[in-house]
This record gives sequence, structure tokens and C-alpha cells, in this order.
Amino acid sequence: MVKIDEDTHKALLLFNRRAKAAEVAASEGKRLTKAVKAKDDAARALKKVQDSGADQEAINEAEAAYRLALKSWQDMRDGVEPETEEAEPAEEEAEVVEPETEEAEPAEEEAEERPTENE
Repeated sequence: MVKIDEDTHKALLLFNRRAKAAEVAASEGKRLTKAVKAKDDAARALKKVQDSGADQEAINEAEAAYRLALKSWQDMRDGVEPETEEAEPAEEEAEVVEPETEEAEPAEEEAEERPTENE
């Protein structure tokens, strides 16, 4: 390992902190840009549904999607952590992606039949 003097060590630490801060700022900028796009897309979808004369249920769904996108954008803009909002859509996607099939049931049965370490 190369030995460096204290001033050089401090300068390297400062450089690393600033580089990390720049990366974080860039990633937050990208997240904010994506949130703005999602909000704008949801607003266009809501306007399209309203203009098409769709049923009230479709309008309510589009409005809920818009409100969620708007809240997400506002939270990111204001610096609020969106942890709970990210968990909810992931659960909804999981429900849609996981169709109930006969293949899933035997796997669950096998898991129940396996003895645990305590048995």
C-alpha cells in the first residue's frame, strides 16, 4: 500500500465526498424528471378519458393515477422520501403479474410438507 501524507489523504476524502454528492444529485435529478413525466402522462390520460365520455369508473381510476403521480412528484420536489408509495405499486404489480395457476399450488404444498429444522 502506498503511504500518502495527511494533506493528500484529506484532499482525497474531500474529492470522494464531492464526487458522491454529485452522483446523488444527478440521480435525484433523473428521478425528478421521471416523476414529472409520469405526472404529465397521467394528466394526459385523465384528460383523454374525460374527453372520450368514458364511464365514471374509468374516470375515477385515471384520476386516482393522476393524484398518485402528482403526490409522488410533489414529494420528490419537496425532498420527502417516497418509501411507502413505492411499496404500494409494487404490491399491485405483484398481484397482476402472479396469476393463480395449478403450478403454483404444488410448490406451496411441497413447502408445507418439508420438515423444518426444529422438527
